[in-house]
Amino acid sequence: MATKKVAEKARYFYGVGRRKASSVRAKYYPGESEIGFIVDGKKSSDYFPRFYEQLIQELFTRVGVTTGSIELFARGGGVSGQAEASRLAIAKALLVSNEGLRPLLRSFGYLTTDNRKVLPKRPGLKKARKREQWSKR
Repeated sequence: MATKKVAEKARYFYGVGRRKASSVRAKYYPGESEIGFIVDGKKSSDYFPRFYEQLIQELFTRVGVTTGSIELFARGGGVSGQAEASRLAIAKALLVSNEGLRPLLRSFGYLTTDNRKVLPKRPGLKKARKREQWSKR
């Protein structure tokens, strides 16, 4: 029998973030290269508008992570929900890779899940809370 060479997969650290209707899975691959991230196979600058990309980049500068690569898989929701879910997922993946980052991540609020969701529409109203203007006469 011939021996089969199995390519060793790169080790990664995993994190999941949720916000509004969005869910993002993050894989953090520690390495020597400058930090960068890919979202659903696209560069982050092509996927997120500049404001939301800076929202995520802020995490790296505050925590001091400068090397490695991150792969994100986003589902559901809109751009803002996906960006905030991405930040949470990355923070959780970084926490798995280095437990010593917990106080720093906690102090900046990166480990707190924002659990606000959209209220369902109520019967008789236009939206969840919007209604017709009341008229006395």
